[in-house]
Amino acid sequence: MTYLDRDRLVESLLRDLDRELERYPALRAFAERVADTILAALAEHERRLHMVTPEFGEEERNG
Repeated sequence: MTYLDRDRLVESLLRDLDRELERYPALRAFAERVADTILAALAEHERRLHMVTPEFGEEERNG
């Protein structure tokens, strides 16, 4: 998995939203929560891809 920097992800989510950020300061906190959720989901997905199971040796990679 390519390493994603949380701050860069937040900035990407907020790109071109300067005017909206001025009107809705809570938008930044929302983008931070979204970034945390994305990073947690990617970490969990990566963990499952490499999980070893006793029956099969490795968890199936397609679900």
